[in-house]
Amino acid sequence: MRHAFLNVFICSLLALTVMGRACNTVAATAALSPKNPSALMPAIMRAYHSDRGEVVIPPGVYRLPEPRGRFYLSFDNMKNFRIVGKGVTLLRTDPTKGGIKFDQCQNVTLDGVTLRCDPIPYTQGRIIAMSRKKHFVDIRICRGYQRDLTNPARFPESPLSIVCSPTTYRIKPSTRDIFPGKVTKIGRRKFRITTMSSLAFIRSGDLMEFRGNGQPDVANIESRHMTVEHVTVMAGTGFCFYEGGGGDNRYTDDSIVYPPKPYGATVPPLRASNADGLHSNFTRHGPIVTGCHFEGMGDDGIAIHGWYAMLRHATGRKWVVLFPFGQTSFFRSGDRLKLYDPAGGYLGQTRVVKITLLAGYQPRRPTALPGEKGAFGGPRFNFYTVTVRHDIANSGFEDRISDINANGSGFIVRHCVIQQNRARGMIIKASNGVIEDNTIDGSSMGGIEVAPEFWWDESGCSSHLLVEGNTIEHVGYATANVPGLNEAGALSIFATTDGKAVSFGHNGIAVVGNRFVGNNGINLLVADAENMLLVDNTFIHPMRKPDNRGADFHFGTSSLIWLQQCKNVLLAGNRAITPGPAMKRLVGVGPDVSNVKGIKGGVKTIPAVVP
Repeated sequence: MRHAFLNVFICSLLALTVMGRACNTVAATAALSPKNPSALMPAIMRAYHSDRGEVVIPPGVYRLPEPRGRFYLSFDNMKNFRIVGKGVTLLRTDPTKGGIKFDQCQNVTLDGVTLRCDPIPYTQGRIIAMSRKKHFVDIRICRGYQRDLTNPARFPESPLSIVCSPTTYRIKPSTRDIFPGKVTKIGRRKFRITTMSSLAFIRSGDLMEFRGNGQPDVANIESRHMTVEHVTVMAGTGFCFYEGGGGDNRYTDDSIVYPPKPYGATVPPLRASNADGLHSNFTRHGPIVTGCHFEGMGDDGIAIHGWYAMLRHATGRKWVVLFPFGQTSFFRSGDRLKLYDPAGGYLGQTRVVKITLLAGYQPRRPTALPGEKGAFGGPRFNFYTVTVRHDIANSGFEDRISDINANGSGFIVRHCVIQQNRARGMIIKASNGVIEDNTIDGSSMGGIEVAPEFWWDESGCSSHLLVEGNTIEHVGYATANVPGLNEAGALSIFATTDGKAVSFGHNGIAVVGNRFVGNNGINLLVADAENMLLVDNTFIHPMRKPDNRGADFHFGTSSLIWLQQCKNVLLAGNRAITPGPAMKRLVGVGPDVSNVKGIKGGVKTIPAVVP
């Protein structure tokens, strides 16, 4: 009897303890609910400091309180923690503020959250009048969308403007970006857009969308080993997913989707976000992106790159270096540097030995390079003395420096879908990466681009890439017949600039087993590259219409594949199925091409698809 009583007493005590813990958990959770959104940030921090390792946010729509800073939720120096938000929508009402920022965090997971901005952070209108001679169009903002197009807090002075079809609500074929010289309010919902751009492709009744100001929806700043999974961005305010510095981060099964029509609107949103889907910048190890579905972005689907620093003065092994956008040095001792002249010509490479801040240094003259003042002409300057392992001949003022170790190398993009975005599906400037089994459909400028952009201060050239098993479909349709466009292919690998080319800047890239469907113009462009494999690719219904993109760079625009300034290239097992009348040759060869195998037999024409 005594033992039986003791057992009952112990069981009762354990039950009370468990109930107490449960009550505490319920009480903590009860305080956090969609009805009390201001409790969200404190609740997450309490869970983090309690060493539970995880917080589960109760489902529902949380209308977040307005933040004082640039982001609604900011986490600094967080480590080894998991934030779970299945069925949770975080609603923001200031379209100029970002969503969630992780700053110098490590091994943190964000799982299942939907981030939505309402009002939609961009706007759109219908063209109601125009004058091609006077270079202006008048638009009326569509009902339900932001009307303050001339408000500098909400929109740039010259907002990027895209022309869309009034029937499909997609970017209108054969159109180009418009950057207004002036935006003038002429009525309650009416604005006049003045520009020197060609308006030949615009008609009254067309729709126009305008990019707004904004911050990233999810940002990893100098953070490592982060996981962002099952996260959805709806009405993205800037880069939907952004990482700067740090690295080794994973993005799995994330989505970017169009928001629903605003109240009272008759026209659906023309965009899903202001800017890129995933933008990765100067990481030490690039992102692992798997199973993501991005659609309707206002810019590139996935961009992975580094930055160029600027050489201001060189005395032997001692360099004075200016870093862009007010950044501190992203060089490290031992990093490999490549040096380019202001026109993009390759000068040589060396390694970093030592970096020292030049406090109070005043430059003798500012940069005069067109397009570079945004990166190097701001009020904040950070100059450093960089000692390099050996000097480079002919180095001097305004040469640009690419840090090979801070370009996002080691990335993987696999099993992703990118649809109906402005610009490129992917733009890659990193090395040692894999692009595999992705679908890119309807990217307006091109499918995959592997190229540095000197004018945009994004580096660099790529080595050792595998581009395999991807489908690139109906891309490049909105920049058709632009002879001055050097990203001329559905898949473009090049480093050509306005000056002399980067001498064989790309190396060791394999383009294997990809499907190109319904693309006009050059389907595969390879320039400024060596040691290339172009094997077992299939081109289905290519070049049904002529397209002269790249003609100003002397690309053969009637060639299915175009090679220029490249060596050691193998073509084998490629097929062109029912090509259109615009294809005059399978493989075109430009200047400075050597040791190419398979020009005649490496691509074969098949007149019809065999069942």
